[in-house]
Amino acid sequence: MTKLSSKSISPDSITGMIFAAEGIKNVIVLLNGPMGCKFYHSTTSAFLTKHSPLRDAAGRSAEKGQVEYDILNNWFFRQPRVPCTWLDGDDYVYGTAEKAEAAMRYFGEKFRFDLLVIVDSPGASLIGDELKELAARVLPGKPTAVLESPGYSEHYADGYDRAAAEILRQLPDRFSPGPKPGAQPRVNLLGLSVWQRYWDGDKAELTRLLEACGIRVGCCLCADSTVEDIFSLPEADLNLLLYPEMGRETAALLEKRFGTPCLTLDGPPVGFAATEEMIRAVCARLDVSPDPVLEESERKRAECWFKLRGLDQQNFLSSRLAFAVEGPDSAVWAYTRFLTDYLGMTPDCVSLNGSPVPECREKLRALLRSLGAGDAETKDILDTSAELVYADANTIAALMTRNDAFSGIEISLPGMGYVDIVPKTHLGLTGAQFLTEQTVNGLMSRI
Repeated sequence: MTKLSSKSISPDSITGMIFAAEGIKNVIVLLNGPMGCKFYHSTTSAFLTKHSPLRDAAGRSAEKGQVEYDILNNWFFRQPRVPCTWLDGDDYVYGTAEKAEAAMRYFGEKFRFDLLVIVDSPGASLIGDELKELAARVLPGKPTAVLESPGYSEHYADGYDRAAAEILRQLPDRFSPGPKPGAQPRVNLLGLSVWQRYWDGDKAELTRLLEACGIRVGCCLCADSTVEDIFSLPEADLNLLLYPEMGRETAALLEKRFGTPCLTLDGPPVGFAATEEMIRAVCARLDVSPDPVLEESERKRAECWFKLRGLDQQNFLSSRLAFAVEGPDSAVWAYTRFLTDYLGMTPDCVSLNGSPVPECREKLRALLRSLGAGDAETKDILDTSAELVYADANTIAALMTRNDAFSGIEISLPGMGYVDIVPKTHLGLTGAQFLTEQTVNGLMSRI
């Protein structure tokens, strides 16, 4: 399900809810809605996540170690993720409880899972069935969470944040008591999502950098985290929110409930300078040295400089090189800062979609004014004449129908279908190098 704006098509709140829940291991996400609302989410989750196909633990599929499609067809309709209650017209008149109860009993009897998350579709949410009470009665003792409001016309980040916070509220109170005295400093990562372009590579890079400074990464909430990881959230000394629009409600809940402070970045650490700032800030909070990462950053800056120097001498890279970027506020700010400050490029268009983040927009506008590009925010990205476009595949494909004199670099989903076997990232030091590599090769492909 998507939200159409004047500039782009972007995922909506219910998509954020589903993928927040799908980012938890051994979870069943049941969509209380019609079949048409499940197909995109099921296909996309099966492609993006590391889940195994759901199996009937008591049936032939468990013995054979393969999917039993006769079983899956009852609720999954031959798709391995995000089953649904296949609501029809009568259910919108008489209620969804009967089908929801049948689904809960089916999963409770046939499957082993750590958490069942029920997400109401927009139509089902208007009916008002008491699914929380129903789940407590049908599945006593089994962790469940019911997300009753899909957010309607809100954005992906709103639904993601609300779902993560609501799951924390509805889980049984088995959370750890707090940090252990004298233990290695520990950080939870908030705001990562399996619907992000390089989520697994982002997670690996951030973990690597923090561990280089002697900081342990605890729970990466809703990004391949287990339920036990979630119960260990209070053991961290600090929560690190990477995308401000993706976790403010969750961070506030964790601070209020467990007393864990949160360091909120003004955007993801795209580029060398942003990564160094993040590491310095985290290390200052935890009283450890950032030097290992800062020294690595110097080395990797030098490696990039050596490659870029030759291109600069041939005038392939210059301040006249224009780019366009599209995405949520914090991501657009982060990419624009790196492309202008480090690579010296000029913004032709910055297209913002998603939940507004005032502090990011203020910094972005100040940067645009300082570059004499104050009108970049008002330009439709489909009208850009930039040589390089950083966006999702929908926007890049649309531009290709109008103009072939540019290179498109995917920074968000949906993608063109390229399968990443080796994890990649645009975050951290490795991400700065990879993004520079993509930019250079994108430019070279136009020569």
